[in-house]
Amino acid sequence: MRSIGTRAALLAALAAAASCAGSPDVKLGALVSLSGVGAGYGNSIKNGIELAVEEINAAGGVNVHEVGPKPLTLLLRDAASNPATAVQHARELIEAGVPAVIGSDLSDITLAIAPLFQEAEVVLLSPSSSSPKLTQAGEYIFRNFPSDELEALNTADYIYNKRGLREAAVIANQNEFGIGTKNAFIERFRMLGGRVLGQTTYPSDASDLSAQVREIMALDVPAIYIAGYTADTVAVVRALHAAGEKAQLFATGALQVSEVGADDLQELEGVVFPQPSFDPDSDEENVRTFVARYREKYGMTPDTYAAHGYDAAKILALAFQEAGTDPREIRFYLHSMDPYPGVAGATDFNDNGDVRKFHRMYRIEGGRAVPIDTTGGSGRGR
Repeated sequence: MRSIGTRAALLAALAAAASCAGSPDVKLGALVSLSGVGAGYGNSIKNGIELAVEEINAAGGVNVHEVGPKPLTLLLRDAASNPATAVQHARELIEAGVPAVIGSDLSDITLAIAPLFQEAEVVLLSPSSSSPKLTQAGEYIFRNFPSDELEALNTADYIYNKRGLREAAVIANQNEFGIGTKNAFIERFRMLGGRVLGQTTYPSDASDLSAQVREIMALDVPAIYIAGYTADTVAVVRALHAAGEKAQLFATGALQVSEVGADDLQELEGVVFPQPSFDPDSDEENVRTFVARYREKYGMTPDTYAAHGYDAAKILALAFQEAGTDPREIRFYLHSMDPYPGVAGATDFNDNGDVRKFHRMYRIEGGRAVPIDTTGGSGRGR
């Protein structure tokens, strides 16, 4: 049974959707981390969303189904990398009557707010959360960023089949993302015939990784998989190298190279990791236009999170155009839409709201993430 608060929020959302014809604009919510440990992801997503909204409004706004053209207004909230803060802002956005919200970035946060959107029957579209648990979060919960299960499958396949490494160890952050990715990787690697000789975890705020490093190094494995976000992945790699570890190191798609300083990039040299399909050097016209406008607006090259935020805003604007602003109709549209030709690749959703999208492997070389098929060498790393 819904709580009284959730019932009120649902009624508010439906009333807002019903009154769209009399409203001067269409409101789109965004709930991402602009501060805290997830700020690197959240600010990239925010930039992508804001650029998309700017383009949509410059072209005349959203031609809302059965209503007509209206400007798109972004209601942006800072999740602050904190589930409790995000829950508070999620309630505010639901009560404001937004038909859809883009968010959030960290899986812990998205899992915390997903029940509110599911109960209120308001669409939530995450451009970066990858926890496998989101697959069962509800029919109003979507993501245009692939699940950890698919990422871990691709990485395990690469290690076992492409690199021919049959033994590995895993070190993971103890948060939802780290544990979910670790488990998915281990399951796939073992299914292929590989042996995971050991696994260990560390707290998200760990300042001393010496115990975990000793445990991993005692295994003498050719491959080590690090399941963490950018900052803690860098810390793990630095600790392993300082202790003399020579195994090939593999990271997750959460490794955000653009957020890593020059010294740490040198430390990450040779690390291999997957990324969803976004190539800022692509010759595709939509990608070239996006990259050029992003560089002009922000003075930097967009990363995969900016691209997924941009696509999320464009997809929801298209949903408003084709289905209107009733969240129930938006949900139906997203579940049945044709693949959207986004800058981060073609996007459509399965019955669980998960995107059908694959990864590509990259290796850090000379301070850059280079597609693996253009790199030389396949040694054990440093």
